[in-house]
Amino acid sequence: MKPKILLPAAALLGLATSLSGCGSTGVFDRERPDEFAVTKAAPLVVPADLGTLPPPQSGTAAPAKDSKQEMLDAMFGAPKSN
Repeated sequence: MKPKILLPAAALLGLATSLSGCGSTGVFDRERPDEFAVTKAAPLVVPADLGTLPPPQSGTAAPAKDSKQEMLDAMFGAPKSN
């Protein structure tokens, strides 16, 4: 090959190689979990009048959460409801 053709051919080959990963195929179009959205929290609700809240009871335990189910939901996503 001539030296005048070698540089543009190498540049074209490099460009084609670098852009080959930008395309989408059926293998990479599946739905994946979002690794940045792993925590799910209920929205914070503030009552209009704080005087309507019941007084705290001493010695009462906080409501229990199912931490194992929350962990599984965070890792694998919550079950889809139909």
